[in-house]
Amino acid sequence: MVVIEINPNFHTLTKGSILERGGPVFKEYRRKWNEWPKNFVIGEFPLHLDIEAASICNLRCPFCATSHKEGDFPQGFMDFEIFKRIIDECAEHGLYAIKFNSGARGEPLLHTTLDKMVAYAKKKGILDVYFNTNATLLTKDIGRRLIEAGLDRVSISFEGFEPEVYEKYRVGASFEKVADNVKEFVRLRDKINPEKPLVRIQSVAIPEIMPRLKEYREFWENIVDEVAYIDFKDYSYLKEDLISDWTCPYLWQRMMITWNGKISICGFDYSNNHDLGNVKNTSLRSAWKSDIMEEIRSKHKAGKSHEVEVCNGCAFRTTEMLKIQDVAL
Repeated sequence: MVVIEINPNFHTLTKGSILERGGPVFKEYRRKWNEWPKNFVIGEFPLHLDIEAASICNLRCPFCATSHKEGDFPQGFMDFEIFKRIIDECAEHGLYAIKFNSGARGEPLLHTTLDKMVAYAKKKGILDVYFNTNATLLTKDIGRRLIEAGLDRVSISFEGFEPEVYEKYRVGASFEKVADNVKEFVRLRDKINPEKPLVRIQSVAIPEIMPRLKEYREFWENIVDEVAYIDFKDYSYLKEDLISDWTCPYLWQRMMITWNGKISICGFDYSNNHDLGNVKNTSLRSAWKSDIMEEIRSKHKAGKSHEVEVCNGCAFRTTEMLKIQDVAL
């Protein structure tokens, strides 16, 4: 019996998640998000795409892949024409959502035309357009342009509620400046369009914050729409050859497109081990329905995810499987 959980690394601290809001179409999207992996349903097209606007980040956080794998892969910014090609195909197939990040690297606000990308995606009918950000570059001008472009939601990474802890982990950022950026963005949102973008603050589950989650929640809950934390992924310790019946839900929900157009099996796949092609000459639908993807899904369904090279040692897989082992012990 395989073990498959939906969003297992995410934990909300407020009464409701922003993902519980939205109309009938959004609710149908989230129903599929939850049910497709559990029932191993492969739709005609992904539900969601991680589109890497930028593979570069302006911070060097010790828990991030950027700090551990910088230089391992080509770096750059997505060309707008490549982005249009992606969104045009997505619009044809009814894609629900895009996020302007990969699973573990890149700061979207470094892209100088991010607001233009948001506006194009919304014009083409993408329901849920969002991104994760460290908010160091979230100026009033950039915030206004993103709000007016129609951004649906944003997740802001912010460790805790004290300068010493925050600046220890968000290396290169100022607690006061970024906190002010967040507050000003929400004030601007409330003035321009109180409905969206919805704003979530989320911290990595660092040791200093876990005993003080109540204080963390109370600091932010009257400022933003949701307060949450995500599991700590230790990129300095990626354990290989962990064997269990754990199965990754991403394979039935989403894919990633890197900044240069390469199609990857998920947001944590930066390898060149699976030739799914490039959006410049390959359709996303053909990649999603490819023999390569079906073979990977089959191995996961059979409890053999460790036999997939890119999955064996994946940070997400390592984190989840170590949690399973702790429960077993």
